Amino acid sequence: MRVAHTERILPCIADPWKLRIIAQLDEAPDLPLIARYLDGKYSEKLGMVVVRSGIIELNFFQNGQVTIRMVDSEAEATEFVNRMLAMAYHKAMIAGDL
Repeated sequence: MRVAHTERILPCIADPWKLRIIAQLDEAPDLPLIARYLDGKYSEKLGMVVVRSGIIELNFFQNGQVTIRMVDSEAEATEFVNRMLAMAYHKAMIAGDL
């Protein structure tokens, strides 16, 4: 699973010098798995997971959309999401959950 394309690039609400990126994944994410292995907050009712890593916040949605806040560029956002997803799925494989 990877970022397929970027939908929007906006100024970040919390810091106007940073960006907020809305991207689409190439497939729907396994939200409970992402929450478990990235220490995120999962809401089944909302169909989303919130993950924080330092100042960067990621919101993964059931439909495959992901929002990234507090990044400097589109490339940084894409690379960060792809690394976080790879880490979650590798941890799941090691634990035998996949």
